[in-house]
Amino acid sequence: MRAFAQSPVWSVLKRLTIGLALIALLSSILLVSDLGHRRTAAATNAGVGGRKFKAAIVYYAHGVSNDYCVNGLLEGLKASGFEQGKNLEVVKADAQGEMINIPAILQNYDSSNVDLIMTISTPCLAGACNNIKHKKVVFTCVSDPIAAGAGKSHMEHLSFVTGVGSFPPVSHMLDFMQKLVPGLRAVGTMYNPAEANSVKEQAVAREVFQKRGIRLEQIAVSGSSEVLQAVQILAGRDIQVVWLPADNTGIQGYEGAVKGATDARLPLITDICSALPRGGLACLGVGMQYSSLVAGKLAGRVLLGENPKDMPIEEVAVEEMAIVRSNAAELGITIPAEFVQKVRP
Repeated sequence: MRAFAQSPVWSVLKRLTIGLALIALLSSILLVSDLGHRRTAAATNAGVGGRKFKAAIVYYAHGVSNDYCVNGLLEGLKASGFEQGKNLEVVKADAQGEMINIPAILQNYDSSNVDLIMTISTPCLAGACNNIKHKKVVFTCVSDPIAAGAGKSHMEHLSFVTGVGSFPPVSHMLDFMQKLVPGLRAVGTMYNPAEANSVKEQAVAREVFQKRGIRLEQIAVSGSSEVLQAVQILAGRDIQVVWLPADNTGIQGYEGAVKGATDARLPLITDICSALPRGGLACLGVGMQYSSLVAGKLAGRVLLGENPKDMPIEEVAVEEMAIVRSNAAELGITIPAEFVQKVRP
């Protein structure tokens, strides 16, 4: 007598079971792949029947860097099915580079009819964490959201807040400096103690530079008007590079840093690639347009009903780099061959 496992009936059942399993697997794959499309369709249809969404963008100061952040948010929202002029209205508020203006702006939107508040920059996120009571918040263009008060960790954060953090590549920045300025011994930089992101980046930098045996001269400034004087003081401390980190004070006072470095015939290297057309030798920083694109998609999910408390804060830091050939020539700096693709006129 043949065993049951070898019988024709068992063979048929076995083939049937395998076939059903394959159908279930393929159905699962199709379901997951269609999720994004269904989210977009749901968002697009959300405006039907007169329903439109309204979102506010609050930013620290107008400028090219801020434009990258705004455009990234809008692109991310559009990719999620939310488009200005169709099912989305976007209102914006500029704090005009003054931290004192941020609380009132946020409180106004918190008591308004907006469905969501999106913040750009560390000061605006910090203000939201302290002032928002009723609305949901998605942030972007922030180096360290935890230092800004968003929560204890990327997983454990304020229930009404989520977004994208983008910490600058401090260690890679020092690598970059050492390749552009062989024999580098000392770097001068500045920071604003009132900006949590600035303080955190400088703390990390102190540790990185110390391990490499590079002297880091740091000066605290309270506003953009002090940047030029800070560079002039640093130039007198036998430094070889002026480093301008990516904080709001540096962005606002960029021309002062350029003038101070130019007068002292020192290379200016910055985290702020969007500011490089305004002067300086080179940049190595985070492409905030990429971070904001991800944040815009998070905002879309929130508008579709997801709760920020269930959405971990994400970390997105796509590095970008550029070197200005004309400035390098003026300073007598030879651009390493490995960076030839990053050279601008």
